[in-house]
Amino acid sequence: MKPASDDTAAPAYDRTTQALISVLDDLSVQKEEEPLLRSTLEHVVLALEATGGLTVLGTDEGQLVNAAHLRLDAAPSTLHTLVVQALHADRPLVREHQGAGWVAATALVAQQRRLGALAVYDQRAASIPPSVDLLEALGRQIGTGLENVRLYGELRASAARLESLHRITAALTADMDLGRAVHALALEIGAVQSFDRLACGFVNEAGDYLEIIGHPEGTSWGFGPVLPVVGSGAGAVLLNNQPVVQPDLLSHHRFIEDMKLLEEGVRSCMLLPLSARGRVIGVLALGSRRPSAFDTAALERLQPLAYAAALALENVRLLHKTRELSLTDEVTPLFNFRFFHQILDRELKFVDRYKSVLSLIFLDLDRFKPINDQHGHLRGSRVLREVGFLLRAAVRETDFPARYGGDEFTVILPQTDAGAARALAEKLRRIIEGHTFLQEEGINARLGASVGIAIYPLDAGSKEALIRMADERMYADKEARSAGR
Repeated sequence: MKPASDDTAAPAYDRTTQALISVLDDLSVQKEEEPLLRSTLEHVVLALEATGGLTVLGTDEGQLVNAAHLRLDAAPSTLHTLVVQALHADRPLVREHQGAGWVAATALVAQQRRLGALAVYDQRAASIPPSVDLLEALGRQIGTGLENVRLYGELRASAARLESLHRITAALTADMDLGRAVHALALEIGAVQSFDRLACGFVNEAGDYLEIIGHPEGTSWGFGPVLPVVGSGAGAVLLNNQPVVQPDLLSHHRFIEDMKLLEEGVRSCMLLPLSARGRVIGVLALGSRRPSAFDTAALERLQPLAYAAALALENVRLLHKTRELSLTDEVTPLFNFRFFHQILDRELKFVDRYKSVLSLIFLDLDRFKPINDQHGHLRGSRVLREVGFLLRAAVRETDFPARYGGDEFTVILPQTDAGAARALAEKLRRIIEGHTFLQEEGINARLGASVGIAIYPLDAGSKEALIRMADERMYADKEARSAGR
């Protein structure tokens, strides 16, 4: 490697100017990390009339990875060695290259931090190496440009996330129907993370169940419209306020819903807490047919969206609950006593107007009192809630199930004759008698059900007479079942 003579001073100066200008042009044009490093390396090699070069970057784990390279066939090991030395040196390094030509390396520096290194080599015997000052200037320019590109990327990603958060909030508050709000949330999340199933679970007042709303419509999270807190993955997220990622349910299942999800085609899942006003109100669950569909990066992308969605969903849910208070029972998901009378008055008018028919079922639980006496009223209320969910799931959308009071329930069946009403009543009885109550608490209670049916206008000509007839037949059924034991 020969020192530069006076005859070579002008070309060296031109080379220096050309290299710096080329890099500055790249820094003003390139907005992505990979194109920036590739372009700056090519322009530095071209300006220095060198053979080739290499750019490496440091990782958070302290490793070096190749970010760009150009014609490395003759000098990869030499350049890598010099790169490591340059990163530990205070100044750029220039060495002879195997007796012919030169190799040079400089750290990429930004705000006193070493982000990586640039190395260049030339195989020609008479070639002139770049000066240490030029290498240092190039290292600082490229390092600063790399830092700016990264900051630009972070700002752009932050702006995209902020825009997504605004869209989510707007979508969720535009329609105060909870089901449509969850659907809108699914569309927004689908733009940043692929999934096959989404569910939002909202904890009930007692804190023992999550009410599930799924997407696509008609799906749930393993156990229909409700999921117990105890033993479930959603419950674990709710109680611990920590996300859960399950890479493969086939090889590792932890929670009570996992096998059911696996049967329905869900292979991996991620569950995130929905926190609003300082408390966890529910859980956002995503499922995929692919194993390992969710990783740390997905968690970091989705957690801010979950936080934004939580408050909007809670507002929609509170409005939804406020509307329901005048209609639904305080313990069960069924209509309350007041709405039962309102809807029965309305339906009976329809029967009179259109010469139709209406059936009324009264249902009373058998062996319910010992549960209250032995296990307390809180568990008794949970049993009633379970019965409510069973009834709601079993009847048609056009029917009106209600809690009449205590452990008595009713179902109004518009346009339903005696045969169809009797078939449904027996179905409800079988469902209740076949269900194990308070299973997650280890109590495993079993109940019976007594039913009575009355038909309007066949059995009664007024609302009061219809209710009385169904109630009397229900108690007659209870006495007959007691006598038959």
